[in-house]
Formats: sequence, structure tokens, C-alpha cells
Amino acid sequence: MLTLQRTDDTYKVYQNECRIGSLRLYDNPHHMHNCYVKLKLDELDTEISAELFKELRKIADRPLQFMVDSDDAELIAFLLSGGFVCRRKCYEVEAGKVDYIGGQADAPLEYCRVGEPDYEAACQMFFEHYTETHKAVNSWTADYETFCDALPEDVIYSKQGAEIVSVAFVEENEIAYVCGVDKNSFAEFARSLVCTMLEKYETICFESDDCDWAAMLLKSLFKNQEETSYDTYVYDNEAAISR
Repeated sequence: MLTLQRTDDTYKVYQNECRIGSLRLYDNPHHMHNCYVKLKLDELDTEISAELFKELRKIADRPLQFMVDSDDAELIAFLLSGGFVCRRKCYEVEAGKVDYIGGQADAPLEYCRVGEPDYEAACQMFFEHYTETHKAVNSWTADYETFCDALPEDVIYSKQGAEIVSVAFVEENEIAYVCGVDKNSFAEFARSLVCTMLEKYETICFESDDCDWAAMLLKSLFKNQEETSYDTYVYDNEAAISR
């Protein structure tokens, strides 16, 4: 039998009155839909995981979220046996010209900075893209202004007529965020973006969430990339019922 003894935001975990570790529940103020969990157990016993997470879900009164490296097989097995499901894989890419396999492109690129009209339009476009692609992971719960404050000040983008159709927020050699209205126009834009940046920098870097089609399309333009990822696991009512 498992019991939890609370001290502030930390819980001591006991099995048959013997302490077997501790855990912590915490919040991300920008993503309050889920409650985040950190574990520090003596042993990751899959026989207790379902009971443990069921109790934690009751305490948190909302879905639980756990961040884990994809190569941590023992922890992943513990989470899966307890009812968690993987909602997102985040890949880190750092690549140079030798890794690029996208071919040439000549989509015209435009540039703007914070304070300019097209920058605000790019922010709005990316906000809609982000909230849609990440809602199944952990919804954005802070306000729009807070979202925009975290974005880089420089944007590279493309237009069809007066409409912005593809966007990249950049900071030196990092492509921080991307989005587009459709895959075809974004693919052309992404190739031009990468080729242009690789003329200026020896390498470029970015992160790709597998729930984000634009970021994954960008990743597909490169070879020789690590397949390890930083993963997000979520435990909610649906996951618990399915077990």
C-alpha cells in the first residue's frame, strides 16, 4: 500500500510504511492546464506506478506532466506502466551545409523587427499556430502579451500578395520558431531560409516538436541528426481509463 506525506510542494512516498523516495509537484505559469511532476524514488518499480499516479492525479486535480530524455528507458517504462502517454518529442538540431539535403530555393524573403507592422502580424500568426499545434500537450494559459514578450525581435518571412504566409523568428544562427499557412509554401520558404542563413553562419540550430508540422518539415531538410529527443508524457483521465 502506498501513502504520500506532504511537506509544502514535496511528497514523501511510503510503501507499507517504508519510505521509498519523494516527489514534487510544480507549475509552469504559462501552461497551467497540467501539473508537472519530478520523481526521486529509490527504485522505479512498475508494480506501484499505476497506484502512485492515480493518487497524484487526485491530489493535483488536473492532468500530470513529466519531462524525460528519450534514452531513459527505465523511467519511460515506469511512466507508461502508470498510465502516461507520450504527447510530444522535441528534437534538437544543429547542422551545417554538409547536412543540408533540401536543395536550392529562390522564395523571396522579407525582414522585419519588433515594433514594425509586419512583426505584429507575424506574432499573431505564430500565436495561433502554437496554440493549435500544442493544445494536446499542455495548453497555453498566459495572455497574448506574455507570449509575444518571449519571442525574438527579428523575423524573416514571405508573402503572397499582401498576406504573410510563412514566418521564422530568428536570433543570430538560431531559428527559434516557425509557422506557415500551408506545407507547400512553407517548404519553399524553409529551403530559402536555411540556404540564406547557411551563407552567413557555419551552422544553424533549432528545436523541432513532433506535434508541430512546420518545425518537423524544417528538420526534414537535414541529415546526420540525432534521433534522441526530450519527451513530454501526460497522464489524464482518458489515459487512466484506457488502462
